[in-house]
Amino acid sequence: MLARLTKKTTLLLALNIILGSALALVLFLPEDKQIILSSRTSNKPANDDLFSFNYADSSHSSVPGKSDYAVPKNERTDYLRSILDTLFFGRRGVSDEEKSIRIFQYVATSMRLKNNNGTATSMLKQGYAFCFGKSKAFTTLCRVAGMPSRQVSFMNISKLSSHVLSEVFYDNAWHLFDPTYGIFFYSRPQYDRQGAVLSFHDLIENAESGFPILGVPKTGVGYYNLNMRYSLVRTVLDNGDQLDDNGMSVAAYRNAIRTAFPVAYGSSDLISFPVDANISADSEQWFGQVNGSASDMGDYVPRFSGSHYLGQANPPGFHTWLIKTKPLSTIHIEYYSTGANPPELILVPLRAAKVIETTREETKTTFTFYTAGRTSIVSIYCPEKLFTVDAMRIFR
Repeated sequence: MLARLTKKTTLLLALNIILGSALALVLFLPEDKQIILSSRTSNKPANDDLFSFNYADSSHSSVPGKSDYAVPKNERTDYLRSILDTLFFGRRGVSDEEKSIRIFQYVATSMRLKNNNGTATSMLKQGYAFCFGKSKAFTTLCRVAGMPSRQVSFMNISKLSSHVLSEVFYDNAWHLFDPTYGIFFYSRPQYDRQGAVLSFHDLIENAESGFPILGVPKTGVGYYNLNMRYSLVRTVLDNGDQLDDNGMSVAAYRNAIRTAFPVAYGSSDLISFPVDANISADSEQWFGQVNGSASDMGDYVPRFSGSHYLGQANPPGFHTWLIKTKPLSTIHIEYYSTGANPPELILVPLRAAKVIETTREETKTTFTFYTAGRTSIVSIYCPEKLFTVDAMRIFR
């Protein structure tokens, strides 16, 4: 099936999902935008415009696009190539898998685990980052080495609120490497170059598949041991083995992948963050606190409580509210921004909701709507730029 939908004004897109139910995903698109719905995997490059994109139901298996090869212009490629020269010392004929493992080992060991933001170049020079930064450094080095790669983000997980790792495309498939925990999963009991490194989606389909390989003696030590250039570490782990000092075992890691939602493959994979709200008995519910910071919104407690942002981030995201309430109620949802004059938010009714009005103050946007049943569903998105969420409140 391939359908092309265009309209000069507002476009209403509805997708029936799950057992043919009436639940629909509705997006209002800007003028002169189009969306392509296809059952085939798209290999077109990502578009910077959030609402002019290719929708494919299997982004996990898509072939690389231009964005998966691109090295940002603000990166110092001379410095990044010097790292690759250190790893490969002029050798030719190195397979893409060996290149990936060498880069993976370098990032996993040389970068300590500490918060950092910036380019891959700056974080590698400074020698520290959290999972997003380590994944970004790995992905960028792979691209400089000529291999398409992407970041994979997954949210609402135990032990961590979210996590980011990387995939590299070679041998006509994606392969997962996690430079934060120094782990990848192999199809054979020992790493013997006869099997395959699994993809993230392989683990989504079967969280118990593959054999976990610890690719480095210890992660985050702050330096790279040159002796690692001469041999590949082949430590096979058991499910009870610990990956860090905070209780993340291999079993917990597998369970995090099993239960994660949503998952974004690449930096432009549009995702929905669920928000479960129940105001049937209590008249209001808060998510986060109004304190000028988005940090508490990143904890995902309770499990499905949205996210700390809406709009064009990495990955771009919107909120889908599942609201339990008394029938025939008037509902208000408030979004508080961390800064003044935030970008516009828009509410789209999906089930048993009729919009009454939207009001905007300096840091607050309030949506008011009428519910026709005990369960209502609405979606809220930011069509331009980035809205950083300080807190959210729903009440009737």
